[in-house]
Amino acid sequence: MNHIKSAKTCAAMVAAGFLISCTAPGSAGGSAAADAGRAGPASGTVVDVDGNVYRTVTIGRQTWMAENLRVTKDPAGDPIVSYCYNDDPADCETHGRLYTWEVAMNGATAEGARGICPDGWHIPSDAEWVELFEYLGGEDAAGEKLSIDGSTGFDALLEGGADFRGNYLYRGEYSMFWSSTEVGEERAYHHSVDSDGKASKFAAMKGARIAIRAIKD
Repeated sequence: MNHIKSAKTCAAMVAAGFLISCTAPGSAGGSAAADAGRAGPASGTVVDVDGNVYRTVTIGRQTWMAENLRVTKDPAGDPIVSYCYNDDPADCETHGRLYTWEVAMNGATAEGARGICPDGWHIPSDAEWVELFEYLGGEDAAGEKLSIDGSTGFDALLEGGADFRGNYLYRGEYSMFWSSTEVGEERAYHHSVDSDGKASKFAAMKGARIAIRAIKD
């Protein structure tokens, strides 16, 4: 099931366009091995078109960026629109940039599109996020393992984001990451880790400003 920290927070997320409703269905708990994410992550690096270097981490069969994307250009080298939390450029260096879904996908709509990710990487689909959560024991267990002090090295930062109106929200409460999976014409799934150590998925307005964690092809 999805996890919302309180009824008040849930209502605020619906109003901001991060949720359709407080009872939207989420992914079920998984069948992961009890020690998933505890054996120590395999790590490496990847470089984006701007020359930014990111740590990577392998969790189960998947290899993920272990930092939020900071790229300012598309794969062709053309500038893109991105945002820093509270419009503070210094925050982009520590917490990564925020993007609308259309920018993240670089105009594509197909699941698994490269979008603005480095070569050989792509915007993860809903199914790939669900696989990650299930490998780590389901939504109740995955969030803690993916957090900044968790066992996987994924290091979710609780960076928050902005709604489709441009209001910055949820710093210190949620990490939110786009998926490449649409939910109708106006929304797409994003996946979250919260400060209570829970993982969730929600359908956000495509104009929301949300972070990206790329996954390797």
